[in-house]
Amino acid sequence: MKKLNFLDRFLFFINNIAAIALIVTYCIPYINPESFPSIALLSLAYPTLLGLNLIFVIIWLLKLKPHFLISTIIIAFGYQHIKALFPFHQKNTTQLSEISILSYNVRRFNVYQWIKNPNLKQDIADFIHQEAPDIVCLQEYRNTQEFKLKFPYHFIFNTQSGGQVVYSKYPIVNKGSLNFKGTSNNAIFVDIKVNHQTIRVYNVHMQSFNLDTQKENYGALSKKSLFYRFKNVFKRQASQIKALKNHIQTCEYPSFISGDFNNTAFSWNYKQLTKNHQDAFVQTGSGFGKTYNYFLPFRIDFILVPKQFKVQNFKTYPIKLSDHYPIMTKINMNN
Repeated sequence: MKKLNFLDRFLFFINNIAAIALIVTYCIPYINPESFPSIALLSLAYPTLLGLNLIFVIIWLLKLKPHFLISTIIIAFGYQHIKALFPFHQKNTTQLSEISILSYNVRRFNVYQWIKNPNLKQDIADFIHQEAPDIVCLQEYRNTQEFKLKFPYHFIFNTQSGGQVVYSKYPIVNKGSLNFKGTSNNAIFVDIKVNHQTIRVYNVHMQSFNLDTQKENYGALSKKSLFYRFKNVFKRQASQIKALKNHIQTCEYPSFISGDFNNTAFSWNYKQLTKNHQDAFVQTGSGFGKTYNYFLPFRIDFILVPKQFKVQNFKTYPIKLSDHYPIMTKINMNN
């Protein structure tokens, strides 16, 4: 440190803070938000902290200083986080035994005219028919005569502020709802007979933050009230994740989990659900996989697949018919 001038010492100090914060984000998936909801907030900052540490690596390399090793080592230590943020591959294999699942938060079909598109419902239907998935999971769904999908089977669950629906080309032999308490968010499930085997598909919409990105403090009265809102949401999400895990454990069939998690791949929620499942995006996706229309690369919509099956393909569609982007995966069922 004696060879550093004042500016370099200051930069090194900030570098250390950024590096420590990045280490903390690696620990967050192991910390239950019900006990420590405040620290869960930092999981949302992982992409920013990663970028900041990368900047420091470049700065020290340009200055020919060995201090670049601090952020380099810490970034490398979080390799699994990087894979969840930005996979370095994409497979486009096709097999006859594959089944495709599409998930999409349709934002109540633009009921408040956030998007100026009078044909939005039809555009969504046309998109889904064009991609021709075998199973479709929609969140924030409104049962309306103006929206029709050509599927022989479906299960609709409505709430006051918008529900969920699963459409299927294969027979639905059982269906139900977890009925999260004290909220309009929910998780529903269907058991589907696919050829000679039965699978369960969960369509989840975890507790929402109800943020208005166009307003100061995202619609909260103050930054303090926004902070408490986030804490309460993280607590509720943790409770909902526990209920979902318990429900999955009672299921005798392979279970797929799709939908809007309202949280990132760097959270405790994600860690809990991927203990026995694989993230289809991590397996075969590419790029940031951004699923929420925001300036940061937030990926909060997921399709999780049982580990005994092979993910063949994953795609995120950057179409602006909602505040979310649809995602679809194809899975080889005969692995």
